[in-house]
Amino acid sequence: MILLALLSCAIDIPDDDDPGYPPFNGGDTLDVVTWNLQLFPKNGSASIDYLEAAVRRMKPDVIAFQEVSSVSALSQLAGRLPDYSYAIGTGGDDWRLAYLYHHGTVTPDTAVYEIYPSSSRPFPRPPLVLELTWNGERTVIIDNHLKASGNGVIDLNDAWDEETRRVEAVRLLDAYIRAHFNDVNVIVVGDLNDEITDAPQNNVFQLFIDDTASYRFTDMAIALGSNLNWSYPSWPSHIDHILISNELFDNHFQTKTVLYDTYLPGRWTEYVENISDHRPVSVSLVIEGD
Repeated sequence: MILLALLSCAIDIPDDDDPGYPPFNGGDTLDVVTWNLQLFPKNGSASIDYLEAAVRRMKPDVIAFQEVSSVSALSQLAGRLPDYSYAIGTGGDDWRLAYLYHHGTVTPDTAVYEIYPSSSRPFPRPPLVLELTWNGERTVIIDNHLKASGNGVIDLNDAWDEETRRVEAVRLLDAYIRAHFNDVNVIVVGDLNDEITDAPQNNVFQLFIDDTASYRFTDMAIALGSNLNWSYPSWPSHIDHILISNELFDNHFQTKTVLYDTYLPGRWTEYVENISDHRPVSVSLVIEGD
């Protein structure tokens, strides 16, 4: 768990040697966080304060955000963090996808770009791609926010069935990765709005799960474990996921849910009022350059 203590209006960031906080590896790993911010900034300037403290404490290489409603607020956040830059997509209206990345460790290879921008049925928010170099290695991150809701049953006879739309999104992501990023480190992240532990007949991610030679959900142990560590306590469910391609299987170090809320004085009530109804999920990967 990642420890951030916020006391009243002042945000107190613990010392690095605090025993309650196992930090990222300080440059030894590529650390990527996925975080649905629930229409950031949901509580105005207070939300920016909380996020600033979180980023300063975690010091990740990349955060993939979902539900950024204000470019100005994201710009303010990045402006307070001199080591970070941001990039944001154009699709999704108030539900845009965005990145915050550490420009001292991450070198973007291109400007971020959206894929399938005209395919609003499977992708109500177009996936946002960040191609980067970290430690001399090319790595691609694909940020997603798939269609929400549904009844838990895939109805392939109904093109607008929520589960069917997510099934189609998974198929298109697989096709894009195979066509454009074969033999490249790929990390697919985001609020995928469904559980990876569903029975096969109704698991929208079964294509990824069955293809064990190509893909792996690094957060599967979280999904199968205690609901105290799930990313969406309001349901409760675990619907924020991290998928890696086979090029990274041997590089996976750890995946954790960031239990920010459990260390706030007001715990979940304070967290959901000021930040989000989703917890962030992080992955650390040991990627050694040539």
